[in-house]
Amino acid sequence: MTKTHTTIDHRTRVGSERRRKMRLRLIEAALVVFNAKGLEATLIDDVISSAGVSRGTFYNYFNTVEELLAALGEELGNDILRAIESTVASYPDPVLRLAEGMRVYLHTLSRYPDVVSFFWRAGFHAISPNNLVYDYLPPHIDDGIAAGVLQVADAATAIDIIAGVTLAAARALSTRSVPADYPEQMVGHILLALGVRTAAVRKLLASEIPRIVLPTDSLIARLAAR
Repeated sequence: MTKTHTTIDHRTRVGSERRRKMRLRLIEAALVVFNAKGLEATLIDDVISSAGVSRGTFYNYFNTVEELLAALGEELGNDILRAIESTVASYPDPVLRLAEGMRVYLHTLSRYPDVVSFFWRAGFHAISPNNLVYDYLPPHIDDGIAAGVLQVADAATAIDIIAGVTLAAARALSTRSVPADYPEQMVGHILLALGVRTAAVRKLLASEIPRIVLPTDSLIARLAAR
């Protein structure tokens, strides 16, 4: 590789990293504004003021507040989902993958008030087509259906059940006092709704859940460090 090519590659990487950081800056500012003002009341001017950028900079990354809302949901949710998937993907039991993944997800949300508040306020707006739930969950669900341990029509129906209960749980975690085992209670109801036998549900919820480590440069990690 010539010196010229090396210089171009370096500039490309620097430019890409600069854009990534600016995008995250806007997303992080949006979380603060959304939680302070509510989703319906948030304007582009509120976000650019919080981020300390120009309107032109905002439009380099997003066209509307709704696009920013979807990006925020992806950034927060996908950080957690990647960490969970890397931990549970190797489990031979598909229902154990689902049970532990959902428990870890809810316990993780419970540790970050700003994040869980955003999810219940955003509702299904936070679950965009780019959310990794649509990549990670279907194989586990399909395996469970094939094994006869999940009694549900298909993966899409199962995801609807999981998403609905998870958003309701996020609201409870954000707005009222719940017992320490609340995530287990909600995951138990999800598993029962998916057709898992009661005895199997009790056994699944009694197991110790793994700890996940979020990347230090993730949005959630940066929020926790503030």
